Amino acid sequence: MRLIVITLYGALLLSGSALWSQTTSSGPILKEYGQVFAVPQAELILSSDKVHKILFDIYTDQGGEKEMNPLLNTVARFMNMHGQNGLKQDQMKIVVIMHGAALKNALNEKAYTDKYKIDNPNTDLIKALADVGVDFYACGQSVYSRGHKPEELAKPIKLSLSAMTALVHFQEEGYRLINFN
Repeated sequence: MRLIVITLYGALLLSGSALWSQTTSSGPILKEYGQVFAVPQAELILSSDKVHKILFDIYTDQGGEKEMNPLLNTVARFMNMHGQNGLKQDQMKIVVIMHGAALKNALNEKAYTDKYKIDNPNTDLIKALADVGVDFYACGQSVYSRGHKPEELAKPIKLSLSAMTALVHFQEEGYRLINFN
């Protein structure tokens, strides 16, 4: 019995270490962001024979003021993981709606520095995502309720009347919602 337990424990250690040793990679769409694991065994991937419309609803910020919002990096991860599995950049039409606590991530450098006394850690990621065709909208209600002005938004970010307005609009246009709680 003891030999069976030791054998099972050893098998678990070996299989666990194989999982822990797997590495991530970024690209092909965003080289600096969005590291993902390869999953060659995946039985479900997005079809490479159509264009996918994806809507990210980002209203929290788990990164705080000093770190990049990991939910914004998830947009890069989404693009890279599907790019690694056959989708081209132009087959992913992506819109990001930013509101609530995530609104601060949408601020330009001056507004962010004035408020938090540090550079916005999301600026380069937002620019990189915009450079590959991601559209950004900030909730106008969040802008004003948090004491900001529309001109304090970073350049690629457009203003929507509200996050709800943007969510309804893009879903009516056939975008599929990805929401984080």
